[in-house]
Amino acid sequence: MDWHNPRHWQHHVHLEWKHGRRFRNYLLGFLAVVLLVGIVPYFLSFDILKTFLADSISADTGRTLRIDGRARAVLLPRPAILLEQVSLSEPHKPGESFALADSLTARLDFWSLLRGRPKLRELDINRPELRIVRASDGSFNFDDLLRVQGSGIRVALDAVHFEDMRVRLSDEFFAHTLYSNSLDVSLENLSDPKNGQLGIHGEVEIGADEKNRSWHGQLSATAAMRYSEKERRLRIANLQVDVTQEGESAPSLQLKNAKVAVLGNLDFSWNPMRFIGGDLKVTSSGMRADQNWYSTMDVPEIRFSDGMLALHRIKLAVNMNSPSGKLAAGLEVPTLAGTQQGILRTDAASIQVELSSPQQHLALNFSSPLEVHQNSQIRLPEYRLQGNYTNRSLPRGAIALNLQGTGFLDLRNETLGVENTGSLDSSPFSAKVSIENFVNPAYVVDMNLARLDLTPYLPAVTEGAKEVDQDRPFDFWWLDRMNATGSVRIGELVLQKMHINELSFRLSAQNRKLVLDPLSADLYGGRLSGRLELDTNKPEASIRVQQRLTRMDVNALLADLLDTRRFEGFGSFELDVAAVGDRMSDFRRTAGGNVRIALSKGAVRGVDFLAALRVINQQIKVLNGQEVKLADLNASTNFTELKADFMLKHGVATNTDMRVDAGVFALKGSGVVDFAAGEMDYTIDASPNARVPELAGLQGLTVPIHVLGPISAPRYEVDYASLREQVEKRQASAPQKPAQAKPASSPARPAARPAK
Repeated sequence: MDWHNPRHWQHHVHLEWKHGRRFRNYLLGFLAVVLLVGIVPYFLSFDILKTFLADSISADTGRTLRIDGRARAVLLPRPAILLEQVSLSEPHKPGESFALADSLTARLDFWSLLRGRPKLRELDINRPELRIVRASDGSFNFDDLLRVQGSGIRVALDAVHFEDMRVRLSDEFFAHTLYSNSLDVSLENLSDPKNGQLGIHGEVEIGADEKNRSWHGQLSATAAMRYSEKERRLRIANLQVDVTQEGESAPSLQLKNAKVAVLGNLDFSWNPMRFIGGDLKVTSSGMRADQNWYSTMDVPEIRFSDGMLALHRIKLAVNMNSPSGKLAAGLEVPTLAGTQQGILRTDAASIQVELSSPQQHLALNFSSPLEVHQNSQIRLPEYRLQGNYTNRSLPRGAIALNLQGTGFLDLRNETLGVENTGSLDSSPFSAKVSIENFVNPAYVVDMNLARLDLTPYLPAVTEGAKEVDQDRPFDFWWLDRMNATGSVRIGELVLQKMHINELSFRLSAQNRKLVLDPLSADLYGGRLSGRLELDTNKPEASIRVQQRLTRMDVNALLADLLDTRRFEGFGSFELDVAAVGDRMSDFRRTAGGNVRIALSKGAVRGVDFLAALRVINQQIKVLNGQEVKLADLNASTNFTELKADFMLKHGVATNTDMRVDAGVFALKGSGVVDFAAGEMDYTIDASPNARVPELAGLQGLTVPIHVLGPISAPRYEVDYASLREQVEKRQASAPQKPAQAKPASSPARPAARPAK
């Protein structure tokens, strides 16, 4: 064709115009719209638009669209649809809302509108409320909206803006719900595969529901959005999320100044959208009560496919500092994989825990399979544990632990529990321990230990020194924050020379008060049963002991309690004694209460009352006052029965009714024993048995003997003055016999013969 010939050119245009009827109609329609814009109102409002949109959404998605406000169309500067009071339901669930909004502006592609197939390019939504759900298989409840290709409006978004948005995000895989408040979200350049941008700013809240929120903070997030059409993969690259706490948390959390930072990349498959992997590094810090927490977690590789989540090469470190101590914990896991049921598992987790304070140190190393249930419950189904424990009351070495068992940790409900068996200090050991509330922990324990010898760990003592320093303050630091209940059984407890067998008790420790009730043990060959109460709330601690001791080895008991070996035998004791102070000398000085003693088949060591009475019997006629030596550590006085009741007050024991039955004589006693001063002033009245020939001279007399001086080595003194008075009274009251005449001598008479 000769385009230089005008006639040919005019002919071609005429043919194109004649045969391009569709193009002609579009062009005339466009010119008509432009002309109408100048003479009609800028906004066109019509109810038919509501019906059209609702029918299109329902046909394409199965969702119900409600528009309770106005529906308007804007022609310039760009075609748009403006809707007010809009709600969109879940698919095929008209009564269950997915999204609400005060207003929605949908901008359309101009040329697609002219072609009769409108294409959605931008969305601006004001005050929306979204309820987003991520199912256990990784799908979202908005997947259908990303692949709408029905007969209505087509979606080809380039930008989306949410202003003052509220979101409820529920994750069925991890069983968590997150609430946000007043968020501004922008997604830009979505149609550009290399320049997409994500920005989020606003508030976020956490709680059981919208009305019971326990934490509030500010959220800021940025990321690049990269889309590969060939791989149909959307990458949220260079993701940076910062969350900072605002104000105080709920009292149950006691959390303040909390910060969380997330760095990494997230990958999604497209149409439908599925999370398929990524990598993250999460750091967090904050103060809870008086505890400063800091943690880091590295997950360099995340994979999610076919309902299976796998986290590779996890490293977690947690540190806590507080005035009362420090905690350092670490976790290393090669791969943690999970299923659609929300269970993540690894066969080889390594956990290190170190707890230290000025008073104690605990180091533990776990190796175990590990399970994570619903992202907040951690289980150790078969762990092995090695560790050691020290405290300042046991300064010489560490107590070794070698255990195996099961454990669980519930982060949401703040509970922890272990059930294990093994060895503690090389002795068989089993225990169940549970903890509730990590800020103010409450313990429940059930412990059974075959043998524990604390002697190697106790402070060293020199040869011949007393096992207990009377003036050394007791250390009750372990009661400061203890809140525990439970039961303890120890087959044999060794404290230097003291052996306690079959020790068992129920314990309750709370508010700096310890109660062991009932408390029982095999002690000094006998059986102990009763209760003990220790209260350290006041500047001076108070203790009350209520015990019954039966068939006790008296000599060993008094040697340890009173540092005296003056009694032998077995007997029974009933004690109800209370004292205050922070050292043994204080307890001895302030002790008050009642003590009842009943001994049988025993002896009083250091004195032989029978030998003394024999000497006094020989001297009774002259009463020359010659001193009788009573104190002799190699001597003893045997008895068949001894009974006495003591009343304690301010560390002084008073007795008025001691009775001792020694067969050939009886003893009665009364006096005081001052435990604080370590002195005694006691009077023993000895009454000989008149039927014993070698004591016949003491018939009707009571021999008073004073016991004076240190409790551990008293001196014995016979009260001769009292004895003389008794002899003189006996002589004065005796009847005078008349003198008899001497008979005359007579011849001897033969002896009588015995009868036959």
